[in-house]
Amino acid sequence: MCGIGGIIYKNDIHKKKTGEVILKMLDSLYRRGPDSTGVALLHPKEENKLYVDINYEKPGNGQKIIAYLEEVAEIEKVTDHKNYIRAKIKYEGNETILVASINQIDKDVSVANIGEHIEVLKHLGGAGHLETEFQLSTYDGQLAIGHTRMATESKVDISHSQPLCSHAGKDITIIHNGHVTNYIKLRSYFEKKGYLFNTGNDSEVIAVYLVDKMNYGLTLKEAMETSLQELDGSFSYIAVTPEAVGLAKEPFGMKPMVITETDDFIAFASESLAITSGLEEDLNVWEPGAEEVLLWNL
Repeated sequence: MCGIGGIIYKNDIHKKKTGEVILKMLDSLYRRGPDSTGVALLHPKEENKLYVDINYEKPGNGQKIIAYLEEVAEIEKVTDHKNYIRAKIKYEGNETILVASINQIDKDVSVANIGEHIEVLKHLGGAGHLETEFQLSTYDGQLAIGHTRMATESKVDISHSQPLCSHAGKDITIIHNGHVTNYIKLRSYFEKKGYLFNTGNDSEVIAVYLVDKMNYGLTLKEAMETSLQELDGSFSYIAVTPEAVGLAKEPFGMKPMVITETDDFIAFASESLAITSGLEEDLNVWEPGAEEVLLWNL
């Protein structure tokens, strides 16, 4: 059992800051996933600027990562959060080479996310750590979509926490509740095609799956629709790109997700209490059906 919560604003002026809303939503979902909490944020594109978020475990590797970034890029902002580096850099080189080079710093080092628009923040424990470490409440962008994790199939650390990305596709991330029971088979298939996996989390295969399908020309919604035929298990998941947010529920419809929409925002969560807590008002909610894919263009 994990928790998903998200807010998408339709207008530039918000009654409540995006970061404040998502913090309250994720805090209310803590009991669904006490192991870790993470959030995906959307930023306007800036020329040659990248958001790079990096997992590590070994003490001292944070300094090594920052030193490497200083060698290859112009750092606009960088902070070390004891197992997680948050950086915004100016970089004009090959992004694939950058990711591979960072991952080679040490065995415990892996790039969690790289993008021109999407930034991923993660920490062990509850949502309060996102505020303490990253001052999440100050963020007031268009969307924030988060996850509280209860680890059931892989280790509890930052790298296995969600949101999760595929390095083969920039600026796409997924947030997943449930299990992909044919994960091993799918991972083997994609590894033979040359895709690299950074975790043992079954959720990661969803990101790789979507990137692969979109590389063949499918739209995000089309890729999500085919995923419901090819991913086995019980799950709901969210996919985020700079252009759209998609929501998918598997054919059994067993993992809950409720949605509310007003003239100002769209909000969704694994339970209605999270929406009420985040927006501090009672709102009518509805639940998408089994094997349904919804898409909101940004």
